[in-house]
Amino acid sequence: MYRMLITPIILSFLILFEGCAQRESIKYYDLGIDPNRKFNKSELENINNEIRKEKFDLIIPYVMRKNKIDMWIHVMRNALPDYNIQEDDLFGAEDLGSTSGLFIFTDRGKDRIERAVIGRRWGATQRQYEKDKSHLINELGIYDIIHDPIFVTEPLASIETEYDFRFNGLKEFIKERNPKRIAVNYRDELGPWETTRVIRDGISHTDFLLLTKELGEKYSRRLVSSEYLIMDYCISPVPAEVELLRNMRHEELRLVEKAFNKIIPGKTKIENLGNTGDYEVDITALRRMYKGESQRGRSSGWKDAIVQGGDIIAAPSQGKFAYVLKNNEQNAPREIQRLWKEYLKIEKILAETIKAGLTAREIIEDYTKKLAEVDVIVVDPQLHMVQPKNDFPAFAKAYEPNKTLISIDCHGKGKGSRKWKHDIYLGPRIGSYGPEWTYDVTLAENHHFVLEYFFYMPSQTNNKSEDQYLLFWNHEQAVATKEGVSYLSPPQKEIYLIK
Repeated sequence: MYRMLITPIILSFLILFEGCAQRESIKYYDLGIDPNRKFNKSELENINNEIRKEKFDLIIPYVMRKNKIDMWIHVMRNALPDYNIQEDDLFGAEDLGSTSGLFIFTDRGKDRIERAVIGRRWGATQRQYEKDKSHLINELGIYDIIHDPIFVTEPLASIETEYDFRFNGLKEFIKERNPKRIAVNYRDELGPWETTRVIRDGISHTDFLLLTKELGEKYSRRLVSSEYLIMDYCISPVPAEVELLRNMRHEELRLVEKAFNKIIPGKTKIENLGNTGDYEVDITALRRMYKGESQRGRSSGWKDAIVQGGDIIAAPSQGKFAYVLKNNEQNAPREIQRLWKEYLKIEKILAETIKAGLTAREIIEDYTKKLAEVDVIVVDPQLHMVQPKNDFPAFAKAYEPNKTLISIDCHGKGKGSRKWKHDIYLGPRIGSYGPEWTYDVTLAENHHFVLEYFFYMPSQTNNKSEDQYLLFWNHEQAVATKEGVSYLSPPQKEIYLIK
């Protein structure tokens, strides 16, 4: 369905891209909102809680039993960074619902996992600087046991400190349930890549000492890391979550349309293309440059650059692309048409090989073979990530000069019940980046990820000081089913034209 010549579409009024993905593995899920308008904050909060309920009903029992865990404890404190490697990862605060307290899920042998929030959960403060939001967790309607919040005040002098209270009473709660394996939020095996600077490892050493002191030797011996549970929870979308992503795509495409229509070649600054009001709609330009310079507009050397004829305007996270016509051009030139056909060819193979139920390693092996059959060679590094930077002759010298080179990094994305979508690196990562353990994680049904890749197509010009290749970058968010990639909006088949 991807092999076709380019048909010109002049972008005086870009058609809003609508419709459902061609392959759908779940039934239509009515969220009760109009997809043709941006939903408001209250609607999003309600939808997020529906997602949270589905996750608690469907995913928590699955991940606990898959990993043979009887009790899952997630420790939340204001001073304890949330669990993952991204600054915007808010697993406890948004997926579970609070920034403080002990969240405890216990498998008591029934279909429903018992859900409790106990421990040091902060409530109103004596000084009343902040609005008390501790009641909000009761309104979620998803927990079976919720202990009262603690009034925050500075007590008179005492021999007791906060350490004496942090896990007080937890042993009795555990003893009543007598779990054989207890998972707690700390890392053990699933480490991040070598140069990760923001690493959120879970509870502190002090937490661990206080916890084991409270539990005693019998239950302390049963503690294990909850890293696999958190990973499986986050990388397992539920139906409401997938349908929300499709609805969010409608709004994103409206912003893409608006941004594309505002472009005036010779006047519009490239650095302003991304000012769409939504960080997910990050529009940039691709342009043939010179050795050492990136062809991607969000790079050094592009400051104050203006959109000009010959540019490709890219909304990569939505998979939308347009070519800016030069004066006297009525259609994209031959090299741009060839680049577009290469994109469609590559996209088709990835759409057919990235499937739920397979590991990243199996997928990589499959697409590497199939891409090679159509003269596209998979390489590990991205051109802008190696030294010397953006030196295509040095980068490509080991390969046949007429073949396209591609570097792939289809990392995970997540939404869950959080306010914003976020990158997920604690899970399968399809490509050449990330720790190798990510290659052996199986993709869940409706795995949310980005079809990210950079390909470099040899392209000769008479000006030998110019790059003798063209870059194409895609970053489209999609989901993977057992049949292959299911798009959040119909994939673009023709390149759009701007004049």
